[in-house]
Amino acid sequence: MLVDNYDRPWLKLRIVVDSVCNYRCLFCHFEGQSKFLGRELSAEDIGFTASVAKELGVDDFKITGGEPLLRRDIVKVVDEINKVNPKDLSMTTNGYLLDIYAKDLLEHGLNRLNISLHSLDRGKYRFITGVDALDKVLDNIEYASNLGFKQIKLNMVVLRGLNTDEIPMMIRFAAKYGFALQLIELMPMGDGFPIFARYYDDLSDIISWLNKHGKLIGTRKDLHNRPLYEVDGVRVEIVKNYNNPTFCAGCTTMRLTSDGKLKTCLYKEPAVDLWPYIKNRDREGLKKAMIYANSLRRPNFIEGASGSLERIRVKIRVGNLAY
Repeated sequence: MLVDNYDRPWLKLRIVVDSVCNYRCLFCHFEGQSKFLGRELSAEDIGFTASVAKELGVDDFKITGGEPLLRRDIVKVVDEINKVNPKDLSMTTNGYLLDIYAKDLLEHGLNRLNISLHSLDRGKYRFITGVDALDKVLDNIEYASNLGFKQIKLNMVVLRGLNTDEIPMMIRFAAKYGFALQLIELMPMGDGFPIFARYYDDLSDIISWLNKHGKLIGTRKDLHNRPLYEVDGVRVEIVKNYNNPTFCAGCTTMRLTSDGKLKTCLYKEPAVDLWPYIKNRDREGLKKAMIYANSLRRPNFIEGASGSLERIRVKIRVGNLAY
């Protein structure tokens, strides 16, 4: 297992498999990469990279995009990653094409799904995503729920004054199918930057509501120290990523972009170019490049008014991580 200079282990790899999407969401951060790239890793390239990451202690892989289901060989991508026998293999999707791919994805080793669902109101959904597809996505969600995935989690980006009133309704919807719910703080990057001032919600009122109507049941010590609540039998996870040293202290993730770069942080560079090592199947070279990237990892939100004291607090918190 690799550990960075802040005692944070590298346990998870987010794999961006494409840079295109059939949605136009208000807030998309594109996983920190450009929208359109001139080169793209093949399914075999991704599988090779996953196998080397596995040798370094990474055992949790998340497929994302863009919209990963727009990639025609997405089932092969899943199959290639599954060959390394990961502990967990999941995907984030907008759900639009799940009726076509969900069954094959499950049969080829995908354990879990994260489905973006930012509103249950057709007009709001269209406004947020740029696509009038709520009914189709709800049908696809129901279809996927009957297939037998280990877990389905709904991702809801919280937008102040737009969908905050729908959170109780979203919890009831999740309860109906036995889903988990992830409430995500808006990030000031990508398309989220120009709308940040208008729609940003720091989640404090929502957390107060969760404490009143549910209970805190723990934290995701393996992933950003995310608080976990239970409301009416639904597990609700809070993703509070902006200006949050505790979030950064619990980061165990790096990102592989679709053009073969390893990003140490969503918010910033550096990104280490793995492309030549991947294409040449240079296992030792790739391993060294990954180790180098890990050495560059640094919490984005760490130095504020408290300076070095905040750094000390981060290191103490990381020391309590459960591997």
